[in-house]
Amino acid sequence: MTLTEYLAEDRVVTDVEGDDVRGILKQLLAPIVDEGPAATTEVVLAALLAREKVLSTGIGHGIAIPHAISSSIREPQVLLGICRDGADYRSVDGEPVHVFFVLLSPPDRASHHTRLLARIARLARDEAFVDGLKECADPASAVGYISQYERTHA
Repeated sequence: MTLTEYLAEDRVVTDVEGDDVRGILKQLLAPIVDEGPAATTEVVLAALLAREKVLSTGIGHGIAIPHAISSSIREPQVLLGICRDGADYRSVDGEPVHVFFVLLSPPDRASHHTRLLARIARLARDEAFVDGLKECADPASAVGYISQYERTHA
């Protein structure tokens, strides 16, 4: 299982800005807004915000992995956001977040969701991976970087 199986260029936002968790999540969800009714996006946003209330998904080292399981999602998907200046996302280490991986899955794929979450967390622990991803200026280079990294380091 690779991230690029679930991540496409049209799911990458390379200019994430701000320090408001809700605002950041809305930017990260922007690529999927056109796919369905606005209510679906609001349901997914609410699920992500509910997860953030339990414990920040800012796992440290400049990474956050907002994730949710929702019946509004038809298939597992990964979205990516890059914030060059870093955002105050209430990360567990108190440091700014530069890279956001959003994982969304339907309830019937919960075990798959967990495996994808573990995959992202393993990659996120690699400082070189995170540093390289922060430098990607556009969606194509970000997806290409992840694909290359997974081929050579997976």
